[in-house]
Amino acid sequence: MPHYIAERLPAEDASYLLFESPNAHMHLAWVWVFEGGSLARPDGGVDIEAIRRHVAARLFRFPRFRQRLAWTPIEGRPAWVDDEGFKLRYHVQHAAVPEPGDEARLRIMVSSIVSQPLDRSKPLWELWVVEGLPEGRFAVVTKIHHCMMDGRSTVSLMKGLLDAVPHAAPEEAGDWIPRPAPGPEALLRDGLVDRAKVALQAAQASARWLGGGAWREVVEIGGEVVRTALAPPPATPFNRPIGPHRMVSWVQAPLVELERAALRAGCGVQELALTAVSGAVMRLLARMRARVAGDEIRVVVPVVTVPGDGRPAAAGNRTAAAVVSLPVAQGDVRRRLRAVTRAMADARREGRLQNLDFLLQVAALGGRLGLGAGLAARRRLYGCNLVVGEIPGPKSAVHLLDARLVAAYPLVPLLDDQGLGVAFSSYDGGYHAGIAADWEIVPDLETFAQDLRAELIAVCDAAATIPRPVARRVRADS
Repeated sequence: MPHYIAERLPAEDASYLLFESPNAHMHLAWVWVFEGGSLARPDGGVDIEAIRRHVAARLFRFPRFRQRLAWTPIEGRPAWVDDEGFKLRYHVQHAAVPEPGDEARLRIMVSSIVSQPLDRSKPLWELWVVEGLPEGRFAVVTKIHHCMMDGRSTVSLMKGLLDAVPHAAPEEAGDWIPRPAPGPEALLRDGLVDRAKVALQAAQASARWLGGGAWREVVEIGGEVVRTALAPPPATPFNRPIGPHRMVSWVQAPLVELERAALRAGCGVQELALTAVSGAVMRLLARMRARVAGDEIRVVVPVVTVPGDGRPAAAGNRTAAAVVSLPVAQGDVRRRLRAVTRAMADARREGRLQNLDFLLQVAALGGRLGLGAGLAARRRLYGCNLVVGEIPGPKSAVHLLDARLVAAYPLVPLLDDQGLGVAFSSYDGGYHAGIAADWEIVPDLETFAQDLRAELIAVCDAAATIPRPVARRVRADS
């Protein structure tokens, strides 16, 4: 038995390290806005030391947060090892919004925070406490590399750090003793053994496929996936090489109104959100005086699946996805909603929700075998114009100590040639949209955010006018 600990990353987790580039930073982010509670100081600041003690006491729930990456010498495959030099103060940072501390200045601050890549020599997460908001409020900006967590796992982080019942004081942190990390010789030896195992597994799988005829199905499914994903999406002004600087914004809408509208329209809230995104993109294209070939864009809609191998919910990725087309030249909201509903129904019915998982594993496997980190190359991997995520959050209020969370906005990372990304999250009766963009590609992001809010209202109003028989037919079609 080795006297050290080195846990290799699963293929899907490792793929997000391959996707990263100097301009495309693969960290997921959240903007949590809190009431001050007892954490608010009389001078308008926040008790950062109490928050650090609270985070320290909860880190036992997230072992990955005290681990860093190590790399095997030959194939360069990543593994998790305990960070013997872990310092919480480096990861829990403190900042202040300039006066008057309004949302516009908070957005500028968050934009700066998410524009910086995570340091790969340390555990791949940061938590920024931002004070100076009106009425004693403060924000927490979390950054977590996608190789550690997917969208739903970040909600597990929220539930692990925040509580339904408010607490006045932090708990006591337990002792933590880092486990020994392997040296270069041990990583080299384990890399050789692992490489042999990969080759043996590939040979055994090939024999099973060839003997049982399953290879035909694998080739057929793989070919369809690759054709779909690698086919260039329609050209748009926001699909071009991005820079490292981000601009962010956010909006929210009442969840109950969206749920009523979805029930009336015979679809889900996700379909309403996608319809609103298509409308906001239509307005953006009109301002840019651009038209898309076919009057449709392709979006990847991540769908997080339930872990089936016993891994903790708070670690790793279990992502499937649908690549669907959204109409961006249809001014009639009801027709747009119907088109989006059918597109999502078709994607689910045809099993296309597994395409992203397949591609990520192939990309990571190719990188391990040295056959093409080119397949893991970022450009056009999803074959889509933008990512539109949806993450279900807590249904009732949660607290950081006794500070109540009032809003939670998710932010997705941008790929190398995707200058715009949108993510939605439900929390405590609200539906929150976080928007990230390259600040040069979409300089009027605030206008896009207001358009998205207007489109959410418009799609709710349109659903209210759908007669009941029509709603039943839409549901039957799906």
